Amino acid sequence: MNATRVGGLLGLVCLLSGGCATTQELTRDLPGVKFAKYTLAGADREQRANLDRGLSHLRAREYDAAARSLRQAMWDVELIDEPALRLEELVEVHQTLAQAYTALGKNQWSEEQRALAQALLEYRRRESESGSPEIALAKAKAAYQAAHFREAVTAFGQALVELEGLSPAPVRLKSLVDARCHLVLAHFALGRSERAGEEIRRLAALDGATASCRRQAPPPVRGLISAVEASEARLGKRSTE
Repeated sequence: MNATRVGGLLGLVCLLSGGCATTQELTRDLPGVKFAKYTLAGADREQRANLDRGLSHLRAREYDAAARSLRQAMWDVELIDEPALRLEELVEVHQTLAQAYTALGKNQWSEEQRALAQALLEYRRRESESGSPEIALAKAKAAYQAAHFREAVTAFGQALVELEGLSPAPVRLKSLVDARCHLVLAHFALGRSERAGEEIRRLAALDGATASCRRQAPPPVRGLISAVEASEARLGKRSTE
């Protein structure tokens, strides 16, 4: 039975029983549905490969490996031009990363990811009414430059959502790297070296992102970036052996 017929039957069941939220939620993970969405959006299915890999690692209880794949997936799905599909995939990436963090005992990081996933979901619903991405990023930078670091962390988190309104992909990626680099700096300024290190790992999953961040970082942060990069390189080498 093809996905369309299955979706229709599931929709009918929902209408008759009143027990289902939406047909979209039911059909989202059916075989062939995701492939069809990528085809209709003109997106490369390979852009989901690291997300699928992360899900496989999570099911196998390989939580560190899951987190590494999902950090890469976060950037991969940003290359999807079609906004609705991109946001759908980003929500899944951050929800899945939250599960990996929970399994690793990083509950605060997990809550951050769940909150980001929810914010992206809400952004998708109000996309046409969203404000200026550039203004959101500028406000966050202003808070950082005024040494209001806690406020800056919150503002850069919000900017990560609003920046989804930028296009094309290279412009969006550049601004997202800038926002995440400033998250590194703000967390470090708050004495959260471990949290800053995790943000560096997310940057390291995108070629050239840590080099860009290093150029605007003070010496102590540059040292942390180098240490995290070396650690990630060792882990990457070990995983291929």
